[in-house]
Amino acid sequence: MPIYEYEPEDRDCLMCDGRIDVIQSVDEETLKYCPSCGLEVKRIISRASFSMRMGPDPEKAAARGFTTWRKSGVGVWEKVAGEGVDVMAGTSEQIQAVKDEAKPVKKLDLDAI
Repeated sequence: MPIYEYEPEDRDCLMCDGRIDVIQSVDEETLKYCPSCGLEVKRIISRASFSMRMGPDPEKAAARGFTTWRKSGVGVWEKVAGEGVDVMAGTSEQIQAVKDEAKPVKKLDLDAI
């Protein structure tokens, strides 16, 4: 269950140090009053963290209408699961254009300093 943070609506609370943490289900309504002091509170946006336990499953993605690709070389992608062509490959000109675009060009104008 997530931990939500609340703070007083219109003034600081000396009893609660400004914010309170409450463990609530996602389905529960937001609190209107602080359980400690009774002041009106509002839920605030705080940091969220989560972790994925396993990677995406290409077969499940294909069942939902997505195509999964895997990079098999420079400018070459092959299909793992789903509909579509088996291999996508860029021309040498396209690959070079992408490489050139990815390289940042730094220019230092010493006269402007």
